[in-house]
Amino acid sequence: MVIRFNELGEFNGSVLVVENGSIIYENTIGLADTETMDPLDASMPFYLASLSKQFTSEAVLILKQEGKLSLDDPLKKYLPLMPKIYNGITIRHLLTHTSGVKDYISTDIIHPGLTNQDVYKMLITRRSLDFPPGQKFRYSNSGYVLLAMIIEVASGQRYPDFLQKKIFGPLKMDHTFVMTDIHPSMDLVKGYTEKWRPDDYHFLTYGDGGIYSTAMDLYKWDRALKANSLIPSDVQNQAYLPTRLVNGSLRRYGFGWEIGENSNGKIVYHSGGLNGFRTYIERQMGEDNSIILLNNTSSEKILSMRNLLVKILDNRPYALPEDK
Repeated sequence: MVIRFNELGEFNGSVLVVENGSIIYENTIGLADTETMDPLDASMPFYLASLSKQFTSEAVLILKQEGKLSLDDPLKKYLPLMPKIYNGITIRHLLTHTSGVKDYISTDIIHPGLTNQDVYKMLITRRSLDFPPGQKFRYSNSGYVLLAMIIEVASGQRYPDFLQKKIFGPLKMDHTFVMTDIHPSMDLVKGYTEKWRPDDYHFLTYGDGGIYSTAMDLYKWDRALKANSLIPSDVQNQAYLPTRLVNGSLRRYGFGWEIGENSNGKIVYHSGGLNGFRTYIERQMGEDNSIILLNNTSSEKILSMRNLLVKILDNRPYALPEDK
């Protein structure tokens, strides 16, 4: 199936499928760099885009478990110089995209090399929120940039160092890191459009994104979450609870995870996409099945691949895509 999507120019990357806790399929296919014609290697990190948010939320929960913050702490406890319009926002609001903080992706500050400080400077000049905290759900990358800044204040460490010490290092995720102004020595996968024009990742923000990883490292992450290796289950499971808005309605988004279900129980998942990268992770918690997809082109067919993989896991009939 993966080969077929690659033949059609709809997938170039890594796939890893878990059934009942064990890897049943793993493949990396295509090119890492069209200029050098270097093939992809399973050890080469891909930009994760918004899959990074689940690591930010995990860092927050680790700090909660260590007694260094509370989910209902106000934002301004950690960033006191922010204007009064941010007074009602809590860490929980930021985690669940219910803060009303303007998403910087939709503003005019976007440029190569954009940093968290650039986002912060933009936010402190704003005169209003998009809506009062808790009233609505609206996806905000800015909220997760602020969470990264809170993590740094609460821990006394830089965000990349904290994640390395508390998550990547203990789980032996040796090919996973936060991209900052210091580029790693390891080879990285380059990003492209669906037509193979260069479209590599070029921001330096983190918290909302910024993390590079491999399918195998994400499998280690998946296994750690299953085993509650980093924090106790009662704390970990808070990430998988839907968000209740002020009006009482529920939004099926937890802390860095979308929430769904199948006939066997809860599913948590998240997609990512920026520049020439499209990514996806799904954990079928009732069956201990998982799907990890990393693509270094902007093809939107990654969810079509996910749907076929789910049919295969469910032993349902499926058809491979036809020629264009």
